[in-house]
Amino acid sequence: MTLALVLTLGLFVAPMNAAPVIAAATKVSPIDLRVEDAPKPLGIDAAQPRLSWRLKSEQRGVRQTAYQVQVASSKSALVDGDADIWDSGKVKKNASAQIPYAGPNLDSATRYHWRVRVWDATGAKTEWSSPSWWETGLFDDAAWKGADWISRDLTNQGPDADHPPAPRFRHEFDSNGPIAKARLYLSGLGYSVAHINGRRVGTSVLDPGQTDYSDTAFYVAHDVTKLLNKGENAIGVELGRGFYGISTENSWNWNSAPWWSDPELRALLVITHPDGSTTTITSNEEWQTSDDGPTRYDEVFVGETYDARREQPGWSGPDYDGVDAWESAEPSDGPAGSLRARPHEPIRVTETLTPVEITEPESGVHVFDLGVQIAGWARLKVHGEPGTEVTMRYGERLGDDGLVTVPQYGNFHDVPRAQTDTYVLGGGGGPEVWEPSYTYKGFRFVEVRGLPSEPTTETVQGRRTHNDFESIGHFDSGSELLNTIRGNTRRALLNNHQHVPTDTPVYEKAGWTGDAQLTATTMSYEFDTSRFHRKFLDDMLDAQRPSGELPTIVPTPGWSYEGAPGWPAVQGPTPAWDVALFVLSRNLYEMEGDVGVLERHYGGMQRYFSWLESRADADGLYPVGLGDWLAPGGNPPEGPVLSSTAHAYRMASWLADTAEILNDTEQATAYRTRAGEIRDAFNTAFLDKEGGLYQTPGVSEYRQTSNILPLAFGLVPEKHVDEVADNLVADIRDRGNRLDTGVVGTRYLLPVLTHHGEIDVAYAVATQTEEPSWGYWIELGRTSLQEHWHADTRSLNHHFFGSIGHWMFADLAGITAAEPGYATARIKPHIPSGLNHAEASTQTVRGEVASNWRRDGEGGLDLEVVVPPNATGEIHVPLLGRSAEHVAASPEADFVDARDGYAVYKVGSGKWRFVVADDVSDVCVDPQPATVVFGDVDSGVENRTVAGSCTINHRILGDGDWSNHGEFVSHVADAAKTLRSDGIISRRESSTLTSAAARSDVGR
Repeated sequence: MTLALVLTLGLFVAPMNAAPVIAAATKVSPIDLRVEDAPKPLGIDAAQPRLSWRLKSEQRGVRQTAYQVQVASSKSALVDGDADIWDSGKVKKNASAQIPYAGPNLDSATRYHWRVRVWDATGAKTEWSSPSWWETGLFDDAAWKGADWISRDLTNQGPDADHPPAPRFRHEFDSNGPIAKARLYLSGLGYSVAHINGRRVGTSVLDPGQTDYSDTAFYVAHDVTKLLNKGENAIGVELGRGFYGISTENSWNWNSAPWWSDPELRALLVITHPDGSTTTITSNEEWQTSDDGPTRYDEVFVGETYDARREQPGWSGPDYDGVDAWESAEPSDGPAGSLRARPHEPIRVTETLTPVEITEPESGVHVFDLGVQIAGWARLKVHGEPGTEVTMRYGERLGDDGLVTVPQYGNFHDVPRAQTDTYVLGGGGGPEVWEPSYTYKGFRFVEVRGLPSEPTTETVQGRRTHNDFESIGHFDSGSELLNTIRGNTRRALLNNHQHVPTDTPVYEKAGWTGDAQLTATTMSYEFDTSRFHRKFLDDMLDAQRPSGELPTIVPTPGWSYEGAPGWPAVQGPTPAWDVALFVLSRNLYEMEGDVGVLERHYGGMQRYFSWLESRADADGLYPVGLGDWLAPGGNPPEGPVLSSTAHAYRMASWLADTAEILNDTEQATAYRTRAGEIRDAFNTAFLDKEGGLYQTPGVSEYRQTSNILPLAFGLVPEKHVDEVADNLVADIRDRGNRLDTGVVGTRYLLPVLTHHGEIDVAYAVATQTEEPSWGYWIELGRTSLQEHWHADTRSLNHHFFGSIGHWMFADLAGITAAEPGYATARIKPHIPSGLNHAEASTQTVRGEVASNWRRDGEGGLDLEVVVPPNATGEIHVPLLGRSAEHVAASPEADFVDARDGYAVYKVGSGKWRFVVADDVSDVCVDPQPATVVFGDVDSGVENRTVAGSCTINHRILGDGDWSNHGEFVSHVADAAKTLRSDGIISRRESSTLTSAAARSDVGR
């Protein structure tokens, strides 16, 4: 009699002489419910929020065929099945992400509870998910209940006025009874820190976020229920300037931004009482303000000055003694832009670093080394006499004298000090602990002057800040160099995501669109950046002019528009930067299956392309923009025309794709035709058919990027592809396996080599340690990524060369989306001869996708993959010179064919294993959880590949005595005991296994 046992779930008995039975199905559950890509978001202002979930199951082949969503006004109603807001009914779709809410109009400032259940491929429905919720924000101005914008009256307002201290605002109020819940909706521009009854509101910093304030400003919703008292309360808010009111002169003209203003505040506090009634507190002229507080100066690029002698104890609590010295707040106009709930993750302090070394290069001057480059600031802990002044100067490197140096800073900022905070001790009874609130820096070293006593590692500690993304990526390999490069890449990415994707946390802090598009996919593998990228796309729409023109930094105070002051090289189309609008939209569509993002930005892409088209020359080329920025040796001699024309082709092709997805067939045809015309003009101008290479007329030397881009974008006529690729490889080898590319060419270099059968060359370039290379930076001791390839670059904290991370995930590990939203996950690893293993995983909208390959030391390969529920897998198993007959595959893996050196399999969801070896006849291949399958002895089950743990199956089925029931039970008991002692199964599983054997009819 056949018996199947799932150790953790129980027992299944099949009829006599049945075939071996696969273990019983594991429960399928909807989990990880999200609204607008956020779990339980507080205060979102999407009128039709998009709902998403994932499925949890250990079973293979799990597919969703239908879903049902219920939304209710309370959790109790939802649990009782009373979906009094919206019930979708059974919807026969397999979609589990970006499902638009389709119920009645939502109310502002309201919590909605929701749950979901799904039907699987067999028609069985799951249990309801655990209830979740979202809260709406404030949909319109009326929802602000009359809250005014307020500011402090400054007699000399304007960027040229003296830089005034940070203003503070306070207001006392009565709760008007017991408190059931309380929400604070706050927009403090540029940055704000709020307190209620002396306690800080929230855990985020540098709130609410940087935007083009002429078009959009953010507010943040806070749950402040636990901060309020029944009866008397007080709220206090201090404002910093951020990018809203920069007064120092700088290269980007932030000090003359069209939105420029001194700090302003708008606040609404809604208290809900147990009976459902509410009390509202609104910002208005009854609030009081003061500029006598301790933050005497703040500038996001420069630093802060804080005088603790000017503390105002109790200022954010009720019954404040110093209230008589405060003045009435003044009404103000507020920003011109619409006020929206912040849609992306806040910036938080994510790590506190202890110095690895403290030096004293000069008497009384101490330098603290954190060991790695970070963005953020330092926390100071000192004890001394009042009036003692301590300065902290931040930098990425030290000079020959051992002191912090910030080279070229004056080229960008007309300021008396670079990245410096000043703290004046208040002289209290104990240690004073302080950190800045309205500025951040890029640094590894902190030079401190004026310490009142000898420092310890607690005196100065680093506070790392960045948008608080969920980390979803994992990568590891047999190359410690690659692993270190990956770690430096992650560090550079995080350091440069501070409300916008910046280019350096030291010098510019600007949202360069080129940097964003070059690392967008790397970011998507490593972190959950969907909300952030959507926000940045909206920033681009805000910055786009009606003509279609896009600036190269977003947001922009006007810099880089045609006719504006600034760098002429980026005035006008800069296609390799402007393509960010296309890249980020397409990436979100491919990664998440989000058609909505294409719908939202299709018009902007069309307007931009029309503007770019107006700059084509008589030959159909685009002599505009920047070329391959920061190539070794300085400005590349080929200029921008080849790169810009290649990107114009890519934009036209992607517009055609987008039009097809959106069923705009007429435009799809037009864009496809235009792409063909650009391709023809490109090849006429740049392709040397005899030499098999691309070059700009007048430039005789071989340029790698000039050949990488045509190969990457599909511009090369088919009959010339191999020769163009071969010449690229020859140039790299002639340079000693070195690249010769700037940021644009580097983005595509390794994938192009890999996809043209040159994985060993790609690996050699990736692991090169001589200049120019990522490994060279490691040899220099870098802990992030540099701006230039050479050693004396100004910035040691850039991210646009971080595109190597894309290659690690997509090519070395082989993880890509074969269909949008990973409806089909493709696993196609490329195996360099010099690497023994690589593994990677990333969380998708459907769940984890993972790839783990390892050489076996005898010329074979072991590949394990994970395909998430509600997805299929397209698995390309590297044959390493063998035929498909030399692959042992997990049961249920369907062999499709062998092509291009791979055996291709189609699989459902679950864990799968593939072994490539000369002899696979005795290979047991199945990475499923501990599952045992027994079968009729006469059917030869012990010789079959069965589902479950190979170790368990081998020990139970391999040499057991099946002659009678007693001997069989004894054998299973012995095997179970051994498995338990080896730590393979638990005590409960051991007992379950033995009991199941005793109940079976085997041997009777």
